[in-house]
Amino acid sequence: MESSDGILLPWIIEDGKSAFYRQIAQADSRFTDEFQEKFTEVRAPVLILWGEEDQWIPCTQAYLLQSKIKDSKLVRIPDSGHLLIEENPASLVSEIRRFFES
Repeated sequence: MESSDGILLPWIIEDGKSAFYRQIAQADSRFTDEFQEKFTEVRAPVLILWGEEDQWIPCTQAYLLQSKIKDSKLVRIPDSGHLLIEENPASLVSEIRRFFES
């Protein structure tokens, strides 16, 4: 269910906000650290999309991820933060299409 401005309604009501903040508070890199070395084994084409204004996980992490996945493509999306799919869906779709068409 979406509001008229495209934001997912469950995240903007009071209970949804609380749930979102609880989810963020539980985020911990230990859940992804254990498979970081596996990125070098990826052989499929990979597109990494990253919001340039991401305040939660900065772009430096995008470059680190790209360096671990051979031949991956990194596209930084301007004027977008961590919730890229909500903040700039048109650019997201455009880049995904471009990737699959190339």
